[in-house]
Amino acid sequence: MSDAHLDQDDVHSRTFLEMAEKAAAENVTMFLLGDMFDLWFGTSRLTFDFQKPLIARLRELRGKGLRIVYVEGNRDFYLEREHENTTLDFVCDDNLRVPVGGLRVYMSHGEMVNRADLWFRFWRAISKSRFANRMVSLLPGWFFLPLAKRLERKLKRYNRRHKESFPEEDCRIFAAKRFAEGIDIIVLGHFHQERLIPQIPDTDKQGTGPGTGADSGARKNLVVILPFWKEAYRYFYIADDGSTGFRSFDPETPLIP
Repeated sequence: MSDAHLDQDDVHSRTFLEMAEKAAAENVTMFLLGDMFDLWFGTSRLTFDFQKPLIARLRELRGKGLRIVYVEGNRDFYLEREHENTTLDFVCDDNLRVPVGGLRVYMSHGEMVNRADLWFRFWRAISKSRFANRMVSLLPGWFFLPLAKRLERKLKRYNRRHKESFPEEDCRIFAAKRFAEGIDIIVLGHFHQERLIPQIPDTDKQGTGPGTGADSGARKNLVVILPFWKEAYRYFYIADDGSTGFRSFDPETPLIP
């Protein structure tokens, strides 16, 4: 799943924890592809108050067997420093290649797919730099967090404009390179749109839209775009037998069919 964008203690945050609790009970590994919070800094004194009980609960669940693999998004900063092996099992700041269900899976938040968004690419290079990391680590929370929240609201307005259309051609070019390297499935977030795009090199075989390809069975050369989680609590699963699909979280239903 991706883009939970939790920003307060509300039903969305509680449902997220409910899903994590279910994953722990069912021995399901959660792959979170970034932007779990609107902003998340890997320094305890730069943690928003509402985040603290969520993080504490994830750490408790991890002690009970929950496994969380996290790929940072554009709202995540230097999480490895304090959250790897505490809140999360593994933190990756760019992309992850991992075998799941007999498939070679490439996972990334996806913010670098759109080549036309030059301003964002510049912002990412600055905000993720070692210099920015050092400067942020020196600032007191009482000063930095309100400033960061104001900046986040401005970025949210900018991102909304750039997510109105999906960069399909850029996605095809990006995917073709990964498939040529032997990847079977590419999973991306960031765009807040649920899409399954099979066989990217073949322009005549495309499927898009919510629910497309659910219970699709074992698939290769498939691009998965994860939706904005808050809208319908949707996630994508890969089972041990290689079957895949989108599902909506239901506390009364197993996470993986």
